[in-house]
Amino acid sequence: MAENVRRKLGILISGRGSNMAALVEAAHAPDCPFEVALVASDKPEAAGLAWAAEQGVATFAQSPKGMPKAEYEARIDAALRNAGVELIALAGYMRLLSPAFVERWAGRILNIHPSLLPKYKGLDTHVRAIEARDAVAGCSVHLVTEELDAGTVLGQAEVPVNLGDTAEALAARVLVEEHRLYPRILAEFVRSMADTPLARVRSVALALPEAEEENEGDTSSFSVDGTVFARITGDGALATRSESGWRTLTLTEDADWTVIGDAIARGWELSAPQALLEAGGR
Repeated sequence: MAENVRRKLGILISGRGSNMAALVEAAHAPDCPFEVALVASDKPEAAGLAWAAEQGVATFAQSPKGMPKAEYEARIDAALRNAGVELIALAGYMRLLSPAFVERWAGRILNIHPSLLPKYKGLDTHVRAIEARDAVAGCSVHLVTEELDAGTVLGQAEVPVNLGDTAEALAARVLVEEHRLYPRILAEFVRSMADTPLARVRSVALALPEAEEENEGDTSSFSVDGTVFARITGDGALATRSESGWRTLTLTEDADWTVIGDAIARGWELSAPQALLEAGGR
């Protein structure tokens, strides 16, 4: 990944979005490896949307009321992809994501949870920590999987539980640490993924109009209008659609990424519907 290219982040919120604000502010730093491309919410009235818009960040809102879950998530997914989002940060997003949505973004959704996971998954974490007479509480940044709050923990911050603490007092102190932890861990995560073959292929492929990614096992496939134009496996083998069928490229350390990028783009052109090509293509 070129040094001046930053990963595009989508943030999902349901309320005031204080962790979202911490990420937006962190993204202003010149050395931050991510930029906030979209803030989306399931609540059009969410205060965080108005704040994000004031900062010049693109926003999207879709209420799920009266709508099948699959249709609601499809609209959120489309908004994220149309904004060029490469990874997602949940920041007070209060809806459970479906297994299908998580699978589409596998390995690219992070969440911050107000407990020291694996302790206290779910709600009422501060009450539970106090009732258990824990000496410390805290927060965790983790990858999102189909199982609630069970993904790999990427980082944690501890906060002492004081004598006589209320859940509200403890929550306020933990929140301060959340605002510090989330931007740091997210930046570390983005940097760790920056130079992997999959990350590079993903960056090129998803920059193409209406490109989508699907994951199955260790294989990631990229398609347009339902037709796969490139796929990469966990061992770094890349196949792209070509005039003669499929072209295989090996992604070594000294690979020519100009050639690889052209091959991916050509695969997209051979797969894209004529209407999209006539509208200007890539």
